[in-house]
Amino acid sequence: MCHLILVGLPLLALSAFWFLPWPIALPTFVALIGATFAFYAYLVKGARRPVMTGIEAMHNALGRVRSVQDGAVTIWVNSELWSARSPEPLHEGDRVQVTGVDGLVLRVRKAGLAARPAQDLHCH
Repeated sequence: MCHLILVGLPLLALSAFWFLPWPIALPTFVALIGATFAFYAYLVKGARRPVMTGIEAMHNALGRVRSVQDGAVTIWVNSELWSARSPEPLHEGDRVQVTGVDGLVLRVRKAGLAARPAQDLHCH
């Protein structure tokens, strides 16, 4: 859809010269070309935003250990419960940071005090 706007708007602007007198066509052409560039800038800005969903958004996310039973660790991250694996021993209530994802199991490590301490984890 955006391709139609990015190509169609300048073509529409050119057609203004066929149907309108020059004093009206020129400002119309400039306005439509300006709208095209504004829309293009909006699209580029959106394309440069970081990923907000999916597995990519989990990287470096902070969470809290909810339970540890027989080596199985459950953590609370981004308002969801996840199974996790860690090279270091974890205890209930520990803050963790996601370092990777293996299928449906998160790889985590203990979060240091410098790891965004102001973020509220909303653990219930």
